[in-house]
Amino acid sequence: MPKFSRSLFLVAGISLMLAAMLSAYGFHGLPGKVPEAKLASWAWANQFQFFHSIGLILIGLLLDKAPGSWLLRSAAGLMIFGMILFSAGIYAEILGAPPAIGAVAPMGGSAFMLAWLLTGIAGFRIRT
Repeated sequence: MPKFSRSLFLVAGISLMLAAMLSAYGFHGLPGKVPEAKLASWAWANQFQFFHSIGLILIGLLLDKAPGSWLLRSAAGLMIFGMILFSAGIYAEILGAPPAIGAVAPMGGSAFMLAWLLTGIAGFRIRT
């Protein structure tokens, strides 16, 4: 398995662990401390972190079939970038960071969209 794939598995594993921890905190630690709308935003950020961490695992598996794919490498970078801008931005804002931090979330969402498109194109191009 390519080194980049193994690195993606490690990043995804750490991200999934953090997502599980942040999910528990959102369920047990935040109610009563933040408004319901912020709890809903936390849940969205958390779900997206889970989905895109699993996406990194998918990309890692696809890279085993196409180790030199710049599309897959770009998609992985965009997913990580998206998790930082979208999920971490929302978490930070809910925990008290300035609203400008959360304002970058739409750029993270765009990164997710492009990452999935690149993943789909790369998967289509893989020949078995």
